[in-house]
Amino acid sequence: MSTYENRRFPCEQSEYAKTVGKLLVSILKEIFNDLGFGVEVNPLETNGADMQVFLGKNLILAAEVLNWSIGSRLTDRRKNNIIRNLSQHSCNKLLIHTVPLSNTNGFEGNRIHLLEIGFQILPITYYVFFLRKGQIEKRWIDSDSTRRHIRAKILDYINSYLFAHKYLKYLL
Repeated sequence: MSTYENRRFPCEQSEYAKTVGKLLVSILKEIFNDLGFGVEVNPLETNGADMQVFLGKNLILAAEVLNWSIGSRLTDRRKNNIIRNLSQHSCNKLLIHTVPLSNTNGFEGNRIHLLEIGFQILPITYYVFFLRKGQIEKRWIDSDSTRRHIRAKILDYINSYLFAHKYLKYLL
């Protein structure tokens, strides 16, 4: 095994990706639930949108979630999979991502909104790993203040897009 300083991730890369992916989805589900919405989450690594958000029995939002670090790149293949997953739904579509993305052509044409959180969310042990390596740019610890920041972003999206949607006027 390589030395601590030479490792790219605090654990195996696949475990790291699974852990941080689940973390943001879990935080988002909790926030939407607290705001009175129902949420269904697809298991990681399955086809389909990561999250489906309901108002009563009505699906109002399908979302894909990327809890990526600043060095991550959105490949054409991954972008096309996101578009395909979200295009299966006739409701609002949203890509929630943590850091700026390149290669976002095609989302707007498929009526997919983009919501940037602004930072990758990490469990404290992962954060400490990157802190020791001097790699904490756009990385935050999962904390109450982090969750309040994400909640504010979600509320802004809800007020700007979800409740502005003409379909929802008939549901309320």
